[in-house]
Parts: sequence; structure tokens; C-alpha cells
Amino acid sequence: MKDTAIVLIGHGSARHPESAEPIHTLAADLKARGPWTEVAAVFMKQAPRLDQALALVQAKRVVIVPVFAGKGYYTDTLIPREIGLSGPVTHRDGRELIYTEPAGCDPRIPGLMACRADGVVRNAGMDPTTASLLLIAHGSARPGGSGQTPKAIAAAIAAMNHFTETRLVFLEQEPFARHWQSHITGTGEVVVLPLLVAQGMHASQDIPPLFGLTPGQTGPVEIAGRRVRMAMNLGAEPELVDIIAAMVERAAGG
Repeated sequence: MKDTAIVLIGHGSARHPESAEPIHTLAADLKARGPWTEVAAVFMKQAPRLDQALALVQAKRVVIVPVFAGKGYYTDTLIPREIGLSGPVTHRDGRELIYTEPAGCDPRIPGLMACRADGVVRNAGMDPTTASLLLIAHGSARPGGSGQTPKAIAAAIAAMNHFTETRLVFLEQEPFARHWQSHITGTGEVVVLPLLVAQGMHASQDIPPLFGLTPGQTGPVEIAGRRVRMAMNLGAEPELVDIIAAMVERAAGG
């Protein structure tokens, strides 16, 4: 594994370059953890970009991890095309390039997300069995969307029967997050959990205004006769570092 490098791929934002900070922090934590000595981060929408991915590390084996909540056009088509990947394993110029599933596909993610929402509820002195959990995923405007992984995560959380109801909406496909009020039937408090993995812009800039909050605010806020609180999306906490480290070890056969 000491001869293995990690490249993390995030979404990023030209308008809000600070949204890349969770990925940079995640990269630093992974590098400190080891045993790999090289960890780099590249982005779809800001520098350093995808086409720089392989130039940032020197190892002969490179494990490329898309830090996204699920599969979609970006992870299945755009990223492999831009980096020049022909499949899960690509050999090129004397290097072995290993492309993993998105971090959000790991089976531990639903439990981690549920714990995040539960913490918000309990810190507010609320009973989770009387609260509604509203999950917000990115989705895709392309035909067919990209909601399979978020739906699986939502189903897994719902099966825990921890909240009075669990609902899933999307930013860019139906059911749309902007219509969230019509998808919540519970009359108690609502906990909003961005189903995003280290994607800072949407959680901090795009989602709060849907609930009358300014970017960066988490509430509580009274809206549409309900009291709404926002949980933060997954960032570079130890659990996510552990998940990605395990993904890299499995992919590299370590």
C-alpha cells in the first residue's frame, strides 16, 4: 500500500470555491492516516481539475475515489472519460489506475447518515419517533435521473423505523426539493439531511433558502406550520475517513 496513491474527486464550484474545503480536509486526514504517502484532490468545477489528477501523484498504482453520494452521469461517464479510464482497472503508461464506486455507495453510509440526523434531534431535546426526516439528494436533470443510490439509502434509513417518516427529494429531478412541503405528512418537527458526501456548496448555499434560511444557517426555523432543523452533510469526520480508507484497501487488495 505504500506504493499506492489516492486521488479524491469532488464536485467543487467556480462560484463558491470554499465548497472544496471538505474534500481537501478529507485528503489531508487520509494522508495522515497512511500507509499511502500520496493523496490528492481534484474537482469537476474548480482547480485542480480532473485532467490534472494523474499528474499530482507519482505512484505506479493510483486508486481514484469519486466522493459523491451515488452513481450518475458524472461518476459513470464524465469522470472516466476525462481521466481516460477504460473500466474499474486501467493500465496506462506503466501505471495501474483503479476506479472505485462512489463513496456514498458504501453500505455503512445509511447508518452514518441516520446517526447524523439522530444527533440533531436529540441535541434539540426531541423524540425522533415524532420527527420527520427529509433527505435531500442532488439527482440529475438528465433522462432517468441518478437517484438509485439515494433511494437505497433512504429505504435503509426508513427500515430502521427511527423517525415517524423518512422522505426523499432531489435538487434536480422529481420529486423536487422545492416542493418539500407536499411530501411531508407528519405534523411534528422536520429534520433536513442533505444526502451529500463532502459536497459543501449545495448543503451550505442551495438548500437552506428552501426553508427560509440564509446560506450556512441550520435553524431551527418556523415555516409552513412546521419547525425545521437542518443537519450538516457528511464532511471529513473520522467515520468517512474510515470508509474511504477501507474502500481504497479493498480496491488495491491491501
